[in-house]
Amino acid sequence: MAQADATTLDYYFPGHMMAVLQEENETCTEDLTLQYLLLLLSKVALNTLVLSFWLGSIPKTLLGIFSISIYLADLLLICSISWAWLFLKNNDTHEVVCFSLSHSATVYSLLPLPVLLAGALDCVFQQHVGFGKKSLARIVVHCMAVLLMWTLACFYSSCYTKTDLLTIQYKGGVKAFGCSVQGSLAVNNFSLNLFFIVGFALLFHCTKLPRWVRLANRLSKHWSGSLSMSDLVFSKNLEKLESGAVDATHNDNQQDRPPLIISLVLCFALNWIPYLLMSTVCDILGFAVPAYVSVNLLWTACANSLLVGVAFWYRSNKHGPYCTLPDDICPWCFYWYLSEENCQFTVSTELHDEKTEDSPILQTKIITTSKDTV
Repeated sequence: MAQADATTLDYYFPGHMMAVLQEENETCTEDLTLQYLLLLLSKVALNTLVLSFWLGSIPKTLLGIFSISIYLADLLLICSISWAWLFLKNNDTHEVVCFSLSHSATVYSLLPLPVLLAGALDCVFQQHVGFGKKSLARIVVHCMAVLLMWTLACFYSSCYTKTDLLTIQYKGGVKAFGCSVQGSLAVNNFSLNLFFIVGFALLFHCTKLPRWVRLANRLSKHWSGSLSMSDLVFSKNLEKLESGAVDATHNDNQQDRPPLIISLVLCFALNWIPYLLMSTVCDILGFAVPAYVSVNLLWTACANSLLVGVAFWYRSNKHGPYCTLPDDICPWCFYWYLSEENCQFTVSTELHDEKTEDSPILQTKIITTSKDTV
């Protein structure tokens, strides 16, 4: 067991933070293991909530498969700490908890950057095969890639992570047991940079944002179907959308519309600014958040929405809004209609049925919208 003064911890572990497991003074001893267990249970509860909104498309992307692996890893970490808290005593409990927290923090801090890069490559690949097509081979490849990243991160952690239980001596005779844990620099930078980029992009249109949001909400209220290309009543749903939007937006048709990229940024911001703002405030105020907390399904869902939004922006040049995307959170299609570039959209294309590979090609004529409609 190592011993260090509290003022010298930054020297021994630069860039790390301390997880205090027990504090004691001359009169009492306080074990903090239960607090870490409750924190991880809260994270799993939050992940379960996010999973319930994202479950429909989560197997379609590498980030979705990675999110499932995070969920399972959190459960494994909870089991490890629960076992130590229930069945071990004193220093044995703290050593197991320290070992679990230190390794999990290191592994979680290593994964976000390679997962983002792999997710971006996955989106590039799916531009050619289509997001909506189900493929067992693709799921297997995603699982193997995620397993490989977890294996490499665990191997690195086993070689370089310090899991010594430290005895920290504070002034006033207070002594504490703790261990060194890491934060996730990649997640912090992702949230901070994305918050300022989105805010800067929308700053120049701040006076017009409320009207654009109201217009998108009207479109969503008039929507009576799905944008799935495999829907047999596809054209009827489009007619309902168009006819419902004409009257609702008649007073807005003379007003300017946002560029397509601003429309999609607005859609992303309305769903993810609260999370990005919370992460940015914590980072600016110096709140230390270990990686086993900051790397969660909120972050992976936000990263997935970002990648899918870029893919949607690219694919919409050819397919319009009529492409199945693995994002159950951002309603990209409604904000596509807001764009001044899409006030008149005429195309006749062949759309494949994505529900079954054997079904024939659907010849779909997409409704023409004039500048007097949405």
